[in-house]
Amino acid sequence: MSDTDNWDGASPWLFLLGLLIFIGSVLLFVADLVRGVDVLPSIAANGVGTALLIGWAAHDTLRNPDSEVATPGGAAGTALLLYGLYLLGSGLVITVTGLIHDHATLGLIYLGLAIVTVVLGYAIFPKGAVLSEETDAEDDPTESPAES
Repeated sequence: MSDTDNWDGASPWLFLLGLLIFIGSVLLFVADLVRGVDVLPSIAANGVGTALLIGWAAHDTLRNPDSEVATPGGAAGTALLLYGLYLLGSGLVITVTGLIHDHATLGLIYLGLAIVTVVLGYAIFPKGAVLSEETDAEDDPTESPAES
């Protein structure tokens, strides 16, 4: 049995590469701010690292037999929700640090895209995957509390 079998078909190298690029680009962003250098390359690298991590997460979610998300649409919804959260967080950071660099407009664009992406992700994401059994039991009057 290889190491990739333990990851349910998702490559651990994709995750590790994405994580390395993501963390490295965050550190580069901070260093660029301190040095007064253009932060656009570190923002772009951060986007690439995030895309790798989100791609890995969507793939892993789809391939995981214990996951409630079992369709490509559900995995796409998961990816869009994660990407929307990323855009929200990074958009806030880019906008706030825009006082130091010249890319505050990019942060505002990220924030606008975050709203669109989260709405699309929520529309696509299978809501049944996040509803707990307790919520289902409360909605079902035929099931007794002892059965849940």
